[in-house]
Amino acid sequence: MIKLTINSSNLTNKLNELSGSIKELVSPIVLQEVAKAAFMITGKRFVLDVDRYSAQNPKKMQHVYEWNELGSPNGRLFIIERLGILNGNLTISYRFLPSRIPVPIPPEMTTPGPSGRSVQKQNIFRNKAQVMEDGQPITYTTSRMLAFLGTNGPTFIRPGTLVNILNPGGIEAKNAFADYMVQWYTDNANLVMQSSGFYDQIVSESAAAISNGQGISAVRQIASSLANKVGGNTVEIK
Repeated sequence: MIKLTINSSNLTNKLNELSGSIKELVSPIVLQEVAKAAFMITGKRFVLDVDRYSAQNPKKMQHVYEWNELGSPNGRLFIIERLGILNGNLTISYRFLPSRIPVPIPPEMTTPGPSGRSVQKQNIFRNKAQVMEDGQPITYTTSRMLAFLGTNGPTFIRPGTLVNILNPGGIEAKNAFADYMVQWYTDNANLVMQSSGFYDQIVSESAAAISNGQGISAVRQIASSLANKVGGNTVEIK
């Protein structure tokens, strides 16, 4: 008769290895990679939704696009930035870009009026996005002749005139982009990630690696690889 004593420590060690590999999915290292991917996946969807929303709400969002390019990806004057990641928690912000296109001149102002004057020179309002988003009153003294289209046609402002603009961009533009961004991420970020398939893929590939006897390093590699596929190292989205 033979008595065989099972070494339970072998079983325990295997279970501990398996448990450790599974727990690695929620470790800071893996969550860092997941957060990188989340920034890219949600950010790409966000800017597309901004395009659509802007086309439907021009008074609120025309300032964050170039003149006459409202809702166009090529006309965006904003960038979404990944400021930091801590334990899987993302810090996301935005930055406005300078406008490069001259302010359009209404056709009525290119034709000489009763005084014989017309607009001959265009200006670039470089900080149009930030100024209109802030919505703070602007006061300045003109250094040369300026013109705008009033209710009675073109109106010219002499150099040295004090100009007050109470609502640059209009009342609806103030904080419109920031408010939309906060509301969008609150309502949509988790849903976008769940529907993206990223969570399913990382769990599926990790489970396969674990079942094949691969450990913690494999789980980390899978997370890093999948994050990089969606642009995990990119810190800006335009």
